Amino acid sequence: MENKANQRTEIIKNQIDKFDSKANILIAIVGIIFAVSLSVINIFNELNSMAKTEQTKIKFGLLLTFCIIYFVSFAVEMFLLIGVIFPRKKKNTSKIDMSYYFDVANLSADEIKQHLIKDTEDPAIIQLSTNAKICVKKHKFLEAAIWTMIPMFVSMFAMFFIAILM
Repeated sequence: MENKANQRTEIIKNQIDKFDSKANILIAIVGIIFAVSLSVINIFNELNSMAKTEQTKIKFGLLLTFCIIYFVSFAVEMFLLIGVIFPRKKKNTSKIDMSYYFDVANLSADEIKQHLIKDTEDPAIIQLSTNAKICVKKHKFLEAAIWTMIPMFVSMFAMFFIAILM
């Protein structure tokens, strides 16, 4: 039973690593796109200096709307991607978990021995459950981040399109 649990734990750990890698790649891509998209700020200055015709007011309003959508989407995107790679910590409970490194780090060698003697729960099963919960959280954050990319990219392309038409 313990061997099967260890095998499943390893599979889930690999999936966690894949989620972290995907999030890191997406952070890099989104960061590069964000840096490139900052060039639209110059368009605001140009629109401000142009004569205020009805057409420039409409373009300015559209550009501002898409910029707001873009920056909000970007902020949400980064929050979600960081949520994927952010280390998970155990919720504060009074019970010491011998498979959780923060709990073990705060114990003396004698306390560790005592807890290991008293521990009747299968650590492989506990670790499997813990890793599965972490994996689910990472999956949800990554999935939401991918869906958030849609309005971010649509608004970015709209900003560039409006900027080109200036």
